[in-house]
Amino acid sequence: MKVLLIPCGIGMGHTSRSVALAQKLEEMGDEVLFASYGSGYQTLNEYSDYNVEELPTIKFYGSSGELNFKHTARKSIDAPYIFLKSIYHESRIIKEFNPDVVVSDSHYSVPITCRVLGIPCVLVSNDLAPELKEENHKDITLEYLENGLQRFIKDVSRLCHSIIIPDIENSYPVPSQIKNRVNFTGPILKMNPQSMESKKELRKRFGFGSSEKIVMATVGGSQFGNKLLSLLHQAAPDLDCDQLILVTGPQVKLDLASSPGIICKRFLGDIMEWMKLSDFLVSLAGHTTSMEIASLGIPSLMVPIENHPEQMKNATKMERYGIAQVEKMGTLTSQGLSERINSLLKDQDLQKNAASVRNIFSQYKGTEDAASIIRNSVNNGKLLE
Repeated sequence: MKVLLIPCGIGMGHTSRSVALAQKLEEMGDEVLFASYGSGYQTLNEYSDYNVEELPTIKFYGSSGELNFKHTARKSIDAPYIFLKSIYHESRIIKEFNPDVVVSDSHYSVPITCRVLGIPCVLVSNDLAPELKEENHKDITLEYLENGLQRFIKDVSRLCHSIIIPDIENSYPVPSQIKNRVNFTGPILKMNPQSMESKKELRKRFGFGSSEKIVMATVGGSQFGNKLLSLLHQAAPDLDCDQLILVTGPQVKLDLASSPGIICKRFLGDIMEWMKLSDFLVSLAGHTTSMEIASLGIPSLMVPIENHPEQMKNATKMERYGIAQVEKMGTLTSQGLSERINSLLKDQDLQKNAASVRNIFSQYKGTEDAASIIRNSVNNGKLLE
């Protein structure tokens, strides 16, 4: 079977999920091809052996640590053209590769392209009703854009054979019109936490001492984590840890150098192993990162991108699970960051809750179940209406 995977290229979470699916599908004997743009394309092109086609770029705008939807809307006057251009490129790739099924991770032109060409499409999404404005924040422009986007995604979702939500059961509301094709599979991860080496074994393999206190920070692939990385680098001398590991992304351009006690990495294909060997994590609040943290059971401090409702929603959910505390990006200082991390490193309740959450998430086989859904979609016959 041939599978075309088209992840949203903003950040790295969508690409990470798609790579996990590709690995599982290849284990089952399937042939895969990727198409993406932005960070997704760059990551696949530079750090994987997969063949990847480039699609037209979609951009989001804002300052370091803050997303600005209104500015993005103003700068995206050519969005309809980019959308049609993407459909054209997708059509060309589909005709050349001739896949049995196309998997779209939050790239919403794909279901339209697939319906026109008569190819089964499976949608992977952790948010079928995205929000653009923060709760209780009245903004008529954002409300108009949000309502239009939600209607569009609901209509596009109805074109798909199956919809996969890579989270635990009922973790997100689902529009009634598409409930009959939605599957909560649990996290889609590149590594199975249950079969990974122990923390002790990983530390030995990577050259860390078993008693070292290790704090790790990861900010994905966009520039919105620059502020957090810079503040952590400044805070490093005041942290009660032996090693601070800072992981940027392919499109993050910061002059951060490794030094005694600070390890800087541009990209880690085995990032889940590095996360597991750490005692504490600091991150933004992307969905894939949240699922990795929950599945591994790592106590965390989450700093959502400012004005990013989806990240705030993810962080709030992790805080509700008791596995993470949340800090606002806008008011963050290096001193406040070091004090907060040092306090949380001693928080026994956070560690106990992390272990409990790990047990809940261990009941799911998200990557395996999602791959089965994708393969079955080829044989399901007539599209749901």
